[in-house]
Amino acid sequence: MSKEVSRREAKKPLTVRHGAAVVGVGVVAALVAFWVLSSIVGIIFFIVKLAVVVGLVGGVIWLVHRFRR
Repeated sequence: MSKEVSRREAKKPLTVRHGAAVVGVGVVAALVAFWVLSSIVGIIFFIVKLAVVVGLVGGVIWLVHRFRR
């Protein structure tokens, strides 16, 4: 195995097609990341709402039980 560094044979710059592909992949990646993060935030918000509702119902039940004595 040789450790010599060989130069690229083709010195073509980035073509328009490659540039468009890079931009397209970046846009799709940004959309997927936005969708995933918004889903995670939605799940966390749902859990917080559920905890608040359970807390309120528990508080009302506790108050009713306390005033019945």
